[in-house]
Amino acid sequence: MKILVLSSKFPYPLKDGGAIATYNLLSGLSAIGHQVTLLTFNTKKHYFKPENFPKDKIPSLKIYSVYADTSPKIFSAAKNLIFSTKPYILTRFNNTQFKKKLKYLLQNNTFDIIQIEGLYLLQFISLIRKNSTALIAYRAHNIEHEIWSKLSKNELNILFKVYLKNLSKRIKKYEKAIINQYDLLIPISEADTHFFKDFGNKKPFHISPVGFESKKHIKEDENKHKHIYFIGSLDWIPNREAILWFIENCWLLLKRLQPDIKLFIAGRNAPEHFIKKIKYTDIIYKGEVEDVNDFIKDKRIMIVPLLSGSGMRVKIIEAFLNKKAVVSTKLGAVGTKSTDNQHILIAETKEEFIDKIVLLLQNKNLYQKIINDAYKLVSEKFNIFDIAKSLAEFYTQEFKKLK
Repeated sequence: MKILVLSSKFPYPLKDGGAIATYNLLSGLSAIGHQVTLLTFNTKKHYFKPENFPKDKIPSLKIYSVYADTSPKIFSAAKNLIFSTKPYILTRFNNTQFKKKLKYLLQNNTFDIIQIEGLYLLQFISLIRKNSTALIAYRAHNIEHEIWSKLSKNELNILFKVYLKNLSKRIKKYEKAIINQYDLLIPISEADTHFFKDFGNKKPFHISPVGFESKKHIKEDENKHKHIYFIGSLDWIPNREAILWFIENCWLLLKRLQPDIKLFIAGRNAPEHFIKKIKYTDIIYKGEVEDVNDFIKDKRIMIVPLLSGSGMRVKIIEAFLNKKAVVSTKLGAVGTKSTDNQHILIAETKEEFIDKIVLLLQNKNLYQKIINDAYKLVSEKFNIFDIAKSLAEFYTQEFKKLK
């Protein structure tokens, strides 16, 4: 099949869940023989030189990118709040050059499937309909309004709280408005499927989680220390909220119980005010790391104290794949197909986070069982080639119905 994928940011390097989700599926679909083309925004915030993309990784992939500054601006946000009913984040991707490039590709190529990655590029559906007969598939990475709604509830600044609540309502209204405008729905988790069903989705759907290429004969680092870590994009508010909650509520008591423990934090685009807030004894902020595997290899436990957000935590699957134990909230574990006390330990309160981290550090048998079961789960349920093949079969079946 000929598949055009639209992305709101360049899916490389693989330093955040969104990039990994898009890149790995591009790789999987290409590897099983489909002709894949990528049209992507190349934003100021996540800019990547297209010529530096490793051609040997996905040799058959055709890449087109459009530079755009989609950064939020106070004046534009205020203007949008007063004079528009659309979500401000949506309008930031209403880019003339991207629309021109999309129209050009549609008029000069024939595609079977156009796969839209994420909510904010669905605004181009009408343009696609005018210039192509391809089936439009919406790959929903998360339920956007839920992220902003939970953030608004946890926000202490009254003005920002009101703004986030308003933004959440606008996004929810838009999410309702686009239901059934696509031809096919590709949720990333089963939990997200329920949202679309409740909102009236009547289109065929296929759950397609983020997949990974399994690592064979992975060897554990025998020099693991009593270190825990957090990794994730720190320009994403839910990640900053999560780590600040953990530090403010758990860290000092955890240090009393485990004096030699250290917390390592990695992630790109952290604001200065956030960096200042995490300056505690034995908390090491590494910023953006070049090699995730190198960063986590000598650490035992990944923490995911997520309080808001939606979709699937790709970094948890990465941790499973690298045989790291994970302590997470229920929200953080959504979409990972993991079971509490078998593949992961679930914690909701500060007491639970502390107790379960200490338990994993002290109980070697439990730790070994957790990481082995989690690795087996990823190998069986998150193999990217199996996921890509299943999605391609779904596309083929739906495409045949048109004939």
